[in-house]
Amino acid sequence: MMRLTKLMKFEAFIVVARFFIENKRATIYLNPEFAKRIGINEGDVVSVSRAGRELKFRVKFLETAPENGGVIPNSIFANYLTDFENFKSFRADIELSEGNESIEDDVISIIMQKK
Repeated sequence: MMRLTKLMKFEAFIVVARFFIENKRATIYLNPEFAKRIGINEGDVVSVSRAGRELKFRVKFLETAPENGGVIPNSIFANYLTDFENFKSFRADIELSEGNESIEDDVISIIMQKK
């Protein structure tokens, strides 16, 4: 059965933060209430897009995440989605996705193709 959420995009407020856990995977920590409101479950893969850039992230819940969005650990994934004007936080579209979360090689490949 297809989830209705799969057909919808939601605006989210994303904060880029330093995490005490070394995380080499593309993970987004969503506020559980926000995720519930938009039909996203822990463990889902979501697409986060901003300014023509898009990556996939595995969802984990974090009670202290912004109430209308989430946190992405400072990493190659966060750096790809941000810019100098919006380095610590930004608004992005988030939607349910299929497949696996992005890996570092995906980001490197995208950057290299644009050179």
